[in-house]
Amino acid sequence: MHREWDSEARLALIPLGRLFDAVRIAERLVHSVAGVSDPTAVNAWLGWSFNGRPVIHDPAGRRYYALVPPGTAPDWRAPAAACLGDGTYLGVPRTDLTELDEHASGSYWAVPMTRPGWLCSTSEVLTFVMVAGCLIDEDDSEAGSCP
Repeated sequence: MHREWDSEARLALIPLGRLFDAVRIAERLVHSVAGVSDPTAVNAWLGWSFNGRPVIHDPAGRRYYALVPPGTAPDWRAPAAACLGDGTYLGVPRTDLTELDEHASGSYWAVPMTRPGWLCSTSEVLTFVMVAGCLIDEDDSEAGSCP
């Protein structure tokens, strides 16, 4: 992993399920709950929402990845977002990539990892995703998916 980051590469492919799993959240869901789409404002809001725990933004794929404890994926039950675990690799940006680079449009840390093992709370991410799914359903006028 460190060898990949030591090169000119911006990302290292990390196997999920050992150190962490990742909840893949569509950008529009995050923007809907945050009420903003400006990257700096969204990143600050995510930092506040997840208590400074790590989130990666992939602007090209229009997705965010909240890093959660390993073993979360098998029990994940939120249809609005997928939890990726064993058998999946995630492109993790170098630790110095903490801002959107409009020229490169590569992944960066929306909320940087501050220490190893300090991951997003599964229950907080699940609540966030459930609320986001309900807001999108309301915006799309779909009936019956939220209590």
